[in-house]
Amino acid sequence: MTGPPAVWTEIRTLTSLRFLAALWVVLFHLQALQNTFLAPVFHSFAPIVDNGVLGVDVFFVLSGFILSYTYLDRLGPRFGPATAASFLWARFARMWPAFALVVGVLGLWFLYGTTQHTALDWSLQLKAPDLSPWGLIKQLLMVHLWFSPETDGASWFGPGWTVSAEWLAYVTFPLTALALFRLRRLHPLPALGASVLVLLPVAMIGPGQLIDTYTPYPCEWLVRILCCFLAGGFAYLAVRNIGASRFRPQLAGPATILVAALVLVFLLQANNSGQGRPAVLAFPLIIALLSLSQGRVRSVLGHRWLIQGGRASYSLYLVHMPFIYAFHWLSVDWLHDSHPVGQNLLAVGCLAGTALATYLLFAFVEEPARHRLRKLFPRPAAPNY
Repeated sequence: MTGPPAVWTEIRTLTSLRFLAALWVVLFHLQALQNTFLAPVFHSFAPIVDNGVLGVDVFFVLSGFILSYTYLDRLGPRFGPATAASFLWARFARMWPAFALVVGVLGLWFLYGTTQHTALDWSLQLKAPDLSPWGLIKQLLMVHLWFSPETDGASWFGPGWTVSAEWLAYVTFPLTALALFRLRRLHPLPALGASVLVLLPVAMIGPGQLIDTYTPYPCEWLVRILCCFLAGGFAYLAVRNIGASRFRPQLAGPATILVAALVLVFLLQANNSGQGRPAVLAFPLIIALLSLSQGRVRSVLGHRWLIQGGRASYSLYLVHMPFIYAFHWLSVDWLHDSHPVGQNLLAVGCLAGTALATYLLFAFVEEPARHRLRKLFPRPAAPNY
């Protein structure tokens, strides 16, 4: 990838990475099932699982890279209201239909659960979500996190805060693109250096880090999304101008394996997610190298199941937590946490239900709705400059 893309093409290695990042987050949340047949997995890979929250940062950096790759030459030359509106509509069409459906289902879930439990207990969060009509409006507009300095309780389901954070990054991206476009000729080495530097606040603030915090600091989510998005943008600039360096693309695959192995070794010695946070500094490099990868790495990550998983990763991210909630409450209220066989059966149902719901949400809601909504707002012609 040298220079801007003439025609947008899917970077399949990064599509597969989306799936792997989603699985990492799902595995972190599946620790709620640690007393089932999945216990050996959590025990054997405890440091990796405990750091599954970093999968969110992979998503954020990856989003910044892909949006820059796709839209920088369209949004960057000058601010055009029609072009910006078209971009935002495309992102809305991508995110909103599936999210709105999940919010609706969770609304019914809360309507049922709060007849017997408090909203705080039923949500399994540290802070009760806002179930008022205004709370529903915020959820449906995907702005629920914008009014909260903390992620707990902002969304009706735990991981839903990232949808609101991403939406904020999308809303501001037409302005971000103006700045990145003016750096479009930046040499790859300074660009990669910038991608690491902007991630320092994410990597160095947290439990056991340079700036030691035992609880999330106010608006930590805002720092994560903005820094990670910028890091992804700079990583794209490095790849865009890779021809200005002496780097040989055939080395990208082995380099990816090396960097990923170093990250795994680092995470394996981390005792908790806080100690693993510096791993985010490697994410822009991994993403940049994967986008350039050839040979064996490209072949393995080009497997059709990984590609399909990557394309459906957003649906997987949305649906897995409601099934974990169902597992918890069925285990507590029905089995009273004392029936191993029943808990294992519930765990199987949780995994199977998540897989089936992911397929149904992606195939019958996310993709069809995205295509229909996109047709309502034709894409403007690319600017001449």
